[in-house]
Order: sequence, then C-alpha cells, then structure tokens
Amino acid sequence: MGFISYNLSFYRAELARLAACAADEGTVYRARQLLKLLDDLADEGYTELGDALEADCRGVSRLREYLRAHNAAPFPLSLQPPGAADVAYASGDEELTGAIRALCAGAAASHAVCGDAFLERLRAFCEWIGYEEDTAYIFLLRDALLPYIYYLSRGRKRIYPWLLGRKAFGALTGCASADDAVRASIIDALERGCADFGAFCGHALPDIRATLARYPGAAACLRSMLGGIRERRIVIVESGCSGTFPMLLMSLDERADLRMYTTYPYLTGVYSGRIFTPRYEENRLFETLESQDMYFSFSSLREGRFYVRRCTSAAVEARALAEVRVFLP
Repeated sequence: MGFISYNLSFYRAELARLAACAADEGTVYRARQLLKLLDDLADEGYTELGDALEADCRGVSRLREYLRAHNAAPFPLSLQPPGAADVAYASGDEELTGAIRALCAGAAASHAVCGDAFLERLRAFCEWIGYEEDTAYIFLLRDALLPYIYYLSRGRKRIYPWLLGRKAFGALTGCASADDAVRASIIDALERGCADFGAFCGHALPDIRATLARYPGAAACLRSMLGGIRERRIVIVESGCSGTFPMLLMSLDERADLRMYTTYPYLTGVYSGRIFTPRYEENRLFETLESQDMYFSFSSLREGRFYVRRCTSAAVEARALAEVRVFLP
C-alpha cells in the first residue's frame, strides 16, 4: 500500500460522490480541486498517479468531462517566471540569518513594491499564525521566507528560519530521497483510517522516528537544534501540503505543533485548525514568488547553522526586493 493505492481509493470515492449528487457550486469546486492536484503532479513530472487513475476508472477523463458538462474550467497551472530554470548562484556561502537581514536591508532601501495579489493572502496567513507567549516559531524555508521576514521586521523574538527541505534533509542523511519514507508514514496513517489529528500523530510519529533511526546523525543534529530552543511550545510554519517536515520535527520533540497555509484535499480534516485555508489550489502560488523560490539556494548545514548561496540574477534580485518590501512595516 502507499501513495498510489491510497489516492486511487480516495479518488474512486470522490468520483462516486460527484456522480451520486446533484451538481452545484460546491461539487464543481471540488472537482476542480481534485483535478488541480493531478495537474500539479503532472506538471512536476510525476504522472504515475494520473496514469494509474485513468487506467483504473478513467478518473482524469471523468473529472474533465464533469467540468465541461457544468461549464467550468480547470484551475490554471501556476507558471514560474520566464528564465527561472536558468538562474545561477554565487560560489560563496552566506549564513542564512545574515543573508536574510541583508535582503531586508536591500528591500527597505528599495522603492519598488510588488503588486502580486497573493502577497496580501500571505500577509493574512502571517496574522493568522499569531504570536503567543513562551512559544518559538520555526519557519521552514524556502516557502516560509516571507512570513519569517514579516515576524523579523516587527521585532519578534523566538523565531528561527530553517532551510529544511528535501535537499537539506538529503544532505543530512546522505540519501536524496530520505523524505519519501516520512511521507509514506503520513499516507500509511491515512490508509489505516486515522481521521483525527491525535490518532493520525499516534500512528505516523512513531513510524517517522523508526525511519530516522536509519539516519542517526541526521536525527541527532535536528534533536540538538530543537533542544537549543527553550520555550514551552514550538510552532512549525510551512506552506503545505503533506506536512512532511513539520511532522518529522514533531516526531523528535513533543513540544512541536504545525501551522500550514494549506494541504491536500484528503488531509484537510486531519489538519483542521492547523491550516489557514482549504484552498489547495493556491499552494503553488508560493512557487511564483522569486524571493522564496529562487533567491536563495541551500548550500550546507554546519554546526546547527544553515548556509546559502545567493542568486546572481539582477532581475531575480529586483523582484525579490519588491516582494520583501510588501512584508516590511
């Protein structure tokens, strides 16, 4: 069992519901969301689920036919800026917190302000996260860079930018796909019927700890970094969707909880109260923001500090400064 099998079961049930009830605004929206998930995966080069669903029950075709029958278009793909694949990075490393402060200083001196409407939604996400006493906030970059800057520029303490994603975890473990096993624990919890957050964590977190036992050096490094945080609670902030790295950190420290912008349609119930919006279709809008998607590239993690390399493109830098300017007071 796994990602494909769980999703096949999920999509069969969703298609049956669409066929069994009268169409309305809600059902059409649901069909658009379901198709968007498949379109996003295909756009990222992962076509296996769509192919399996089509072979199993004509699932992709049925969703497209449903939308056509009700005069609705699929959600569009979120396109990266032109030239995104061709950016280059400086050869020298910079410590992450210092690099972010330099980025903020440049944005403060700039007069350009980005007009992307999604940035206002992202500001609302920052306000929704809140700021509580005796609570530390870990912002998982790349996609939580702007929320971190929102907190930093308002003088908030107990905030930590961690560039912890697939690339960094791969460097820590020596296995580029090590995070796949963490995601597998999340899917396994769903397959076992864990529908509320407590039961979900009760199954997934021990499984994730078992995965981390294969990488004792990585586990020790992350535990040490978490151990340096003294607050009673730790909130892990991420864009979404699976909650892979927030759940990984939660498996290492019982103080930790998560807050995400959104999640997959089949995880909205499990993560209820911990996601800002169920609008999964907004998730890839994070990838259109150059400050988060392209400006910094992970270089290394040494002695509990993240190091990055900065993009050398003047166009990317100008756009990044304009985006950051929106988040400064």
